[in-house]
Amino acid sequence: MDHSKVSNDLVGIILEKNERERDRAVSPWVPQWKMFAHRRVHSLDECKEHVRKHEWGAIVINKGLQTRLQRALQQNVGYDSRQALTVLVSTGRNPIPVSRYFQPALDAMAQYASHQYAQRQLTTLTQQPINDNRNISIDNADPAALITPIWYTAIDVSPYSFGIAPIAPLFAVFVSLACTLATQILIKLSSVELYDVVNHHQLAVAFHLLMFIWSSVLGLYSTLAFLAFRGPSYSSQHLGLPITGARFLAIFVTFDAAILASSQWIFFWITILPPDLVPLSLISLMVPSSASSSVSLDMVPNGLRWIAAIPAHNSAMLFRTITSGAYPKVALNVGILVAEISFMFLVNLVIIMVRQDWLISGFVDAAGWYRSSIFYKQPPKYVARSEGLSRTTTTSTNVSLSTALEEGPDINETPSRHTINIMDDSETPEGMQFTLYGI
Repeated sequence: MDHSKVSNDLVGIILEKNERERDRAVSPWVPQWKMFAHRRVHSLDECKEHVRKHEWGAIVINKGLQTRLQRALQQNVGYDSRQALTVLVSTGRNPIPVSRYFQPALDAMAQYASHQYAQRQLTTLTQQPINDNRNISIDNADPAALITPIWYTAIDVSPYSFGIAPIAPLFAVFVSLACTLATQILIKLSSVELYDVVNHHQLAVAFHLLMFIWSSVLGLYSTLAFLAFRGPSYSSQHLGLPITGARFLAIFVTFDAAILASSQWIFFWITILPPDLVPLSLISLMVPSSASSSVSLDMVPNGLRWIAAIPAHNSAMLFRTITSGAYPKVALNVGILVAEISFMFLVNLVIIMVRQDWLISGFVDAAGWYRSSIFYKQPPKYVARSEGLSRTTTTSTNVSLSTALEEGPDINETPSRHTINIMDDSETPEGMQFTLYGI
């Protein structure tokens, strides 16, 4: 923002080093530098806001740098080299890549620019003739301005530095899913009888209502656990934004949506897979969730960018935005979570119908073993209920026994008459009579 010769020299040093590192980079995620026009921002606060919303970090050349440096070199005015540069970093965007790549890169580049400029300045002074009418007086110059003319001050524009920051949202979701797994298996094993007596639409709504209630309870527990972990010193230290009532509600909704979307995924696989393959559902969910919530998409190959649709990724981004204010993509993250919940509701509606048909036909048993498995047990024979048809069966029996005939055995039974009346409410109330004769 200084727009001076000193500023141009520093920018040139940074961009030259960036070109050399980019040519010999062996990794595609080496941080790259770009020039940001000073006309787009007019103050350090605007730089902070821009970095918080859009960037990983920045080196800001503060206004008035050349003026302060010249006065220190000519008039021995007190000079603070830390006011030359401001290093801005956005930890809240993703603490793992920031601490591993971007924070070291920012510090290293700021120190490199400082050392290079100091060497160039000393070289310029030593190469000037003694009788030259130069603007810099070594005798009158501030020593700090001669030896270390450029240094920096580091500022975290989106603090996100509490103890479990890197794994907080992922850990909350995983612990909740561990509690959800037993519930899902219980639903599968204890709801076999319901498939025969309850309409599948009602069954799907009931299952999803149960999952929503359970995920809400777990989401509340996770939010309270995070609130308890932050402790009384949370607001007094630069660990993140203070937790207000609105932020507490936002964190709860984020956890609830992530747990519900993940529970629907687990419900789908538990419903359709036999017991020995159920762990595959956890592997297929937890491995991509771990990667997507801890690694930035900017550092992922294009072929793996689909992990942006995983619930854990979107919940982690929402959690970091709520607690630090960094990289707000709220509309995108909320839209993906809502779309996943809606889509999995429809998918699970279909899978409930499929399982209902498989159970009634005997293709699978109550535990989920397929007929071809050695663990298969023949399920009970269910009689599908016909909707709209009510049957009432009344039986009246009239049996008469006669005394023994004179020339026959001691006891002789006369033919018995059994009358069975069957009433069908769907037709005219007329009785159909059957007479059975037997000895």
